[in-house]
Amino acid sequence: MQELLTSTKLLFFSYYLAFGAYSPYIVRYMSKIGLSGKQIGFLQGFTSLLGFVLPPLWGLFIDVKQNKRQSLVLALSGMAIGLMCYFFSSSFWPLLLATLVYAAFNAPVIPLLDSIALEAADKTNSYYGNMRMFGSLGYAVSASFMPYIYNHFDNPGSIFPVSLIFTILTMFLICRLSPNSFSSVTSNRSKAFKNLSGDFVKLIKNPAFLGLMLVAFINRLALVPYYSFISLYLEGLNATSFIVGYAWAVAILGEMVVLFNSEKMLKRLGEKRLLVIALFLSSIRWIIYAKVQLPWVIFSLQWLHGFSFAAIHTVTVKLILKIAPQTMQVSAQSLYSAFNFGLGGFFGSLIMGFLFDYFGGAKTITTTMGSLLLVCASASFLALTVCMIFVQVKAPKKQSLS
Repeated sequence: MQELLTSTKLLFFSYYLAFGAYSPYIVRYMSKIGLSGKQIGFLQGFTSLLGFVLPPLWGLFIDVKQNKRQSLVLALSGMAIGLMCYFFSSSFWPLLLATLVYAAFNAPVIPLLDSIALEAADKTNSYYGNMRMFGSLGYAVSASFMPYIYNHFDNPGSIFPVSLIFTILTMFLICRLSPNSFSSVTSNRSKAFKNLSGDFVKLIKNPAFLGLMLVAFINRLALVPYYSFISLYLEGLNATSFIVGYAWAVAILGEMVVLFNSEKMLKRLGEKRLLVIALFLSSIRWIIYAKVQLPWVIFSLQWLHGFSFAAIHTVTVKLILKIAPQTMQVSAQSLYSAFNFGLGGFFGSLIMGFLFDYFGGAKTITTTMGSLLLVCASASFLALTVCMIFVQVKAPKKQSLS
């Protein structure tokens, strides 16, 4: 069991090493090879749209097939092909194909890892947050050293082979895990699919689940301007290079601290109360960022990202475990990924991008972000309201898988 716990931590670490080498720098790569802003925006929006459509389909496929190990290897293999396509792409249409391949196979990975971690936590008497923390660590490590690599080789495309290496490492780690590490179902496939269809209908009619998905969607809307423009905002406030460079490090450190202590907070506060507190702190955070336009204040509050993202993500994953039927845990986590990263990312990019231009754009970055962050605060308060009204959770009864 200790081997399962260690392997799951390494899976998170290696996957986010790969993702951290790719995700923060893909837009930079597209810009460097000469794509226009409209082309980059289309590719990013296309990625988010695929992130909404594909995870639920993957989730249903995996829950029917009941082989998380094989499915994860398949997804990682497709990601590896996508990264190779990226490496040989230097114009819009090849990049569109690469984006399609990479996003299609990346779609189920995070829901699968979350499902594996929840199962490993149950088997080893450990905690999800303690395992997910290694994902934040991996992302921080690779995102920090990648600029040195592509500057050394004078090639922004070096992000792809580095990400490919860590993707292959993740495949190797999952292959080392025994098939017995994961739960399996030996029932008739057609019967399993029929039961799964009924469970899916019950899930999407559950007000608590729908409320939770709406909270995830709105919270992602509030996070989009932060992820997209915070560095530009700090530069507009004449922040030092130290503050601009290490602001993300403080944010990720905040994530790790919250993830490490998440189980203690959940036991003391309960899921809903912790979710309410995290959304409230997020609202206050955006108001302070908007009104107190001092770089050192923003820098010193970056640790609150542990609540704006990590606490909300952890609570959502844990609540889905309670709400969703036992037979469709991957499907439920995939729906969360679709509403959060997919639909929230897609509409967040459209809405917040429009508001960014409406409020003045990059030329008046301080006033633009001041107004935009107040919109983010309003969104967080809206998510808080939805949470308090709709997210009422009771643990489901045990279900037979036969």
